Order: sequence, then structure tokens, then C-alpha cells
Amino acid sequence: MVRKRRGSDSGSDSGEPVYEGRLHEALEQAHQWLRQSKFKGSAKMVGRVRLLVMMGSDYLSGRYTRIPLTSIWALIFALLYVAGPFDLLPDVIPGMGWLDDAFVVGLVFAAISRDLCRYCKANDLDPKSFGM
Repeated sequence: MVRKRRGSDSGSDSGEPVYEGRLHEALEQAHQWLRQSKFKGSAKMVGRVRLLVMMGSDYLSGRYTRIPLTSIWALIFALLYVAGPFDLLPDVIPGMGWLDDAFVVGLVFAAISRDLCRYCKANDLDPKSFGM
């Protein structure tokens, strides 16, 4: 099922759906996370996060809106979990701190893989370059 960008899920006075505000917040945090020079995670996970950021950004801008609302919420969850300050395993634990982040990103990728493949195809992107 494809959800239109603007819907009845309004949660703000401006008429903007609640998930769009959350997506904007998640994208800002993910951009900051990707810019951090101290990141020591795997290239595969970084590629996956970049693809989630690209798809979320294109959704917000209206360039690509063929994403079900459940996939938007999954994308928001993954970006906020990876880029947010709270983790099950703190990122400061050497070697172990990124495991839970990679696990969450992997779960979300598996859950929305069809939507990610459609996004890659629509934008002439190679899914393999994003760890798919």
C-alpha cells in the first residue's frame, strides 16, 4: 500500500502529519552522525544508513513518495536509534558498542527491503552499494 505524503495523520497546528516532523528530526540526527569523524562502524552499516537518509530526504522533499507509512516509521526508528544517544550497548564500548546499532539497521533493512529496492530502482541506484 502506498501512502500519500500528506494525510490525515495530522498532529501539528500546521496540518503536517506527525511522522513528517519525526522524520525531519531523525534525518537531522542521522546527518550529524554520518559527519562524525570518530565513527568506527562497518562500511556496510554506514552505506545502509546513507540509503535510509536518502530515501527519507527524498520522501520529505516530495521527490519520492511511494513509501508505505509503516516503512516511514521503521526508517525513523532506525535513524533515531543509530544516531540517538541511547543504546542498549553504549557506543563507547570498544568493538561491542556498534553491534546493537548494526542489528537494528539490519532488522529495518530486512523489514522494508522491497521498498528500498523500489527506491533504488526508481533512482537508478545499485542496491549492492548499500549492502543489499
